[in-house]
Amino acid sequence: MSDQAASLTALSTPFLRYLGVEVSHWSRGRAELTLQTRAEHGNLSGIVHGGVLATLMDTACGYCGMDPEEGAIAGTATITLSIQYMAPARIDEQLTVTGSRTGGGRRIHFARAEIRNEQGELLATADGTFRHSRQAGRE
Repeated sequence: MSDQAASLTALSTPFLRYLGVEVSHWSRGRAELTLQTRAEHGNLSGIVHGGVLATLMDTACGYCGMDPEEGAIAGTATITLSIQYMAPARIDEQLTVTGSRTGGGRRIHFARAEIRNEQGELLATADGTFRHSRQAGRE
């Protein structure tokens, strides 16, 4: 298994696996996730629940603040997350969320995420602030 594949596997949490989220890209300052939506992701209106979209954007924003070159994966904790929903996400379509680090330092970073459907339509965006977890041997 390559270092990149091992890193992507390590990023998959039990909750993300439950939802069916796949980490398709992770590098310093950028993360990309995909989700093939299914009926279980739906709300009473028959569209993807906003909480699923929030989870995708929160995760992408957090991951883009971690550095795969550091050799150990330290987590992040969400301080703030502001979400803007623009269009409904439909059941049975693939969603792609991209997170980009927009600033910050060693302990806190700022990030932005966007979700698009298979047709490239912008469905939602988010901006957030994230605190880095401590790694063993580091402050």
